[in-house]
Amino acid sequence: MPNPFTIRIFVPDGDPEGVRIIDRMNWTGLGIVFPREKWQDTRGRVEFDRTGVYILVGYQQRETDELPMLYIGQADGVRTRIDAHDKQKEFWNWGIAFVSTNNGLNRAHVTWLEYALIQRAIAAKRSHLDNGNSPQEPALSESERADTQGFLSEILQILPVVGLRAFEQPKAVAKHRVMIHSP
Repeated sequence: MPNPFTIRIFVPDGDPEGVRIIDRMNWTGLGIVFPREKWQDTRGRVEFDRTGVYILVGYQQRETDELPMLYIGQADGVRTRIDAHDKQKEFWNWGIAFVSTNNGLNRAHVTWLEYALIQRAIAAKRSHLDNGNSPQEPALSESERADTQGFLSEILQILPVVGLRAFEQPKAVAKHRVMIHSP
């Protein structure tokens, strides 16, 4: 059974569908959910100056499925990268960025997080990726890897709360046997 946890969601503009700041007790991370239409108003937040990983999410009409389209990225300052995607990528309508509250993430950490999220998305087969290439796994020390895996675990607990289940493995559906008895 999974461990229980508490997530705190702050809604700075009072709109529950708008910008949401997400944190957890005893976590050095912070998630910022934002609708694309509010990006220009939101982009000035100091959190976007930090090194982090982000996911852009959108839905395109497809005849074959209704899976979300994702772009997973990382940057030393996520604002600049999201600004570029706001101009160049049409598909997305909301995003979420994850940064550290204590500047504990560096380029190697967020490159590993990007790599791990892309690998999970591919394995789960619950989304389409807009990423042009899949990054190679960066080398991290044993302790850095453990810390970064812990940060990833926190991200993966937060994403379903904000409506993104693309990184979860689908659960098997139990098959029931029907037994027919003849008289």
